[in-house]
Order: sequence, then structure tokens, then C-alpha cells
Amino acid sequence: MKALQLTHPRFFVPVDVAVPELGSAPEGRLVVKTGSASICGSDIPSFTGSRQPQGFPLPPGAPIHECAGTVVQTTSGQFSPGDLVVAIPDHNQGLAEYFTALASRAVRLPAELAGAQSCPLVQPLSTVVNAVDRIGAVAGRTFAVVGLGSIGLLFCWLLRKRGASAIVGIDPLESRCRLAERIGATRTRALRSAEVLHAAREDPSTWEAPEVCVEAVGHQMDTLNDCIGLVQERGTVLAFGVPDHDVYRIEFSTFFRKNAHLLAAVTPDWSEYLAKALALFVDHRHELEALITHRLPILDAGRAFELYERHDEGIVKVLLDGSAWG
Repeated sequence: MKALQLTHPRFFVPVDVAVPELGSAPEGRLVVKTGSASICGSDIPSFTGSRQPQGFPLPPGAPIHECAGTVVQTTSGQFSPGDLVVAIPDHNQGLAEYFTALASRAVRLPAELAGAQSCPLVQPLSTVVNAVDRIGAVAGRTFAVVGLGSIGLLFCWLLRKRGASAIVGIDPLESRCRLAERIGATRTRALRSAEVLHAAREDPSTWEAPEVCVEAVGHQMDTLNDCIGLVQERGTVLAFGVPDHDVYRIEFSTFFRKNAHLLAAVTPDWSEYLAKALALFVDHRHELEALITHRLPILDAGRAFELYERHDEGIVKVLLDGSAWG
């Protein structure tokens, strides 16, 4: 089968590798033929080589985990060959014609979604649903979302669906702010969170501190501290953005004196939350597809990653056509 392999930072090459076979694999395994895939911001450090420890070349197919396709082999009683699924590939190796996955990390798609390349959105949506569930009651509460990439936008959308009274989106890109206001944010600030915090400290009347501040950027330390500064006293900071460092320097005095709460939300019960996200996706697919700004053949994954890394061409979410191997 065909696959893409990241041989060194920012450089994919097409390779031929064996089609995976389950053989005597234990119960609960799938082989999936890739239909479509999408890029997550957490994939970018692998692409750029900044994730540590990481050596090159990466395994063929890495680093993609948002995938949809068709089951071709299974040792699970929950799935049958021919089922359409969203599934999380083993070891994030979804840039391939076929990939293996645990049945517990897959959800069967209804027939009405056959041919819908946007189905990989179910996976990131599941992580946001889990995070919002961990926050607790949403209706009538106030929120800020720092970082309006696809994850931050999904937060804006879901928080509005659940009745938040105010959702302020913060991102330096005006195009993302406009999209956030279309799908859920009550208002936005086209600034970096550090700039919003600086203005709030200079003139407190410029900022109404929210009950919950969602950090949806990750991969650096600064925005978590911005969220601690922006949230109200006794408020909650949701640390959602993926960390690239084992130890974070936080403004502990600010956090301490605010009597604030710090909440993390990662790796949900996939069987439960993929199903919850799928139900939302079925009911609101056309709203959620507003996040998709680019569609490319899977062999153009390198270009897609570069656009994503640089935030070029107004990119928010890119879908890769997994049938286009040439």
C-alpha cells in the first residue's frame, strides 16, 4: 500500500509498505481503508521536529490521528467489514491507504454520512465535548477562549449550544475572529492574549473577567499565564492546549490570590465521547463544516502542514482526500 513518511522535518516522501493484516491479533482490532483525514495543531510539532524526544524518520503514516474510512478487517464483534467509521489510528499513522486501530477508539457512521469527507471532525469534537463536560454547568456562565484555531472555534460553538451567556474569543487573526462570531462567540478581540491582559491591567474597565478561561493554544507556556491573569477571582482556567514541556512556569501568586481553579481535560473515554460527538455532528454537520477551509489530495499533505504551521491563506481546518493516492 501507499503511505507518506516524514523522513526529516517538513519533508514527506511517498513509500510502499505492506498492507496491515490482523492475522492472530486479539479481539477488538480493526483495519481501516482511509477515506479522509484532517490535521490537528498537535500534529505540527512532529512535522517541524520540535517535539522531543522524537527521531526521524517517523513511522510511515505518522503524524495523523483524525481519520475516517471503511473497515476492511476486524476482530471485533462491534464492527463488520464495510462499516464506515471514524477511528483513531494506532500510533497516529493515518497518512496511509490503510491503518490499524482499536475498536474502542472507533465509532460507526450512519449511512447518511457515506461520502462525507468532513467526518474526521468527529474526533476533535469529541475531545471538546469531554472538556466542556468536565467544566460542568455552562448555561448562563461567562467564558473566554484563547486561541481560535479549529479547537478554540469548536469550544465557541459548543459553549453557545449549551447556553453560555458570554463567550469572548481571543486570537490575533481577524479572519478567525470573524468565524468565531459566526459560529458562537458573542464578541472577539483580534489581539494576542498578552495584549488583552496588558490592556486589562492598565485599565480594568476594558475587560470583564470571565468565570472560565479556556487555553486552546498549547505548545508554549505564555498563554496559560495569560488565562490565569484574565480569569475572574475563584474562576477556572481550562488547560486544553497540548504542552510541549514537562514543567511550566506559572504566575503562581496571581493564581493563588485569585483562589482560582486549574482544570485539565485530555484523552476522554473514546467509546463514550466519539459517540457523543457523532450525535452532535449528525445534527449540526453543516454548521461544523464551516471550519473546513481547505480540501487537498492526501499526497499534498506536506503543503497542508506548511499552510497550517504558517497560518497561511486563512487556513482553519484542512481535509485530506484519502482516496487520492494516484
